[in-house]
Amino acid sequence: MMIIDRVAAVTGANKGIGFFIALQLASSGLFSHVILGCRDAARGQRAVSDIERQLSQTKSSSSPCNVLSMSLTLGDNESHETFTREIEGMYGKLDVLVNNAATAFKGSDPTPFREQTKPTLDINYRGTVHLTQTLLPLLRKGTDARIVNVASMAGYLDQLTSDQLKQKFTSSTLTLVQLDQLVNQFESSVQTNSYKNDGWGNSNYGMSKLAVIAATRVIAREENDIKVNCCCPGYCDTDMTSHKGPRPPSDGARNAVIPATMPQQECPSGAFFKNYEIARW
Repeated sequence: MMIIDRVAAVTGANKGIGFFIALQLASSGLFSHVILGCRDAARGQRAVSDIERQLSQTKSSSSPCNVLSMSLTLGDNESHETFTREIEGMYGKLDVLVNNAATAFKGSDPTPFREQTKPTLDINYRGTVHLTQTLLPLLRKGTDARIVNVASMAGYLDQLTSDQLKQKFTSSTLTLVQLDQLVNQFESSVQTNSYKNDGWGNSNYGMSKLAVIAATRVIAREENDIKVNCCCPGYCDTDMTSHKGPRPPSDGARNAVIPATMPQQECPSGAFFKNYEIARW
């Protein structure tokens, strides 16, 4: 019997798309351990129990997978470091990281646009990048290591009306330091209410996901031994969409699972997946 010794972690995995990403990874036969990074311990444990129940109904005796939940609050650097230490202590490495956790203000939320900007960027972009950087030493020890960032169709490049900004975000020499500066410029432009005239997008969530896609490309270029990709799961029936999305979250999850599990020789790096294939950003 072939012994599988690979570890995957999925953030925001107690419900919605993240739950189905974790379930599909756990049932793939490619992982010995799947970690659910969850803010709420009780919800995380319920998700683990649900995944274990579904695995037991279809379980193959050849490759059992251990599923567990760990505390993780995206955007809290101390939580990122604790999460990393726990994984290192238990496994000494990480083979796959799926950055799924994110936040979005509802359209009906009365919070002014300018007050939504920083918390959205702090979690979706800055939190995702910091967690990834914190886990990179463990991923570099992984077997066929992968990073998949769950982005969105809202992160489309053409939301920028400035060609100069588009060129900066897509530059082949862009660094994370420069990307941070661009994100900070957007935040400052929102605070002065000049962001539309300055050529930025008019969605905080969309801009945060555009930055995640750009970060994916930068990290892919810097990490030669790790396949780094991102995806759009589509408009899914989840809490984040107030269950207005027509696509089942299990279908949306496949857009992350494909680059996380496809054969190494076929897996690109720095690509954007949409509708189960590589797509134009």
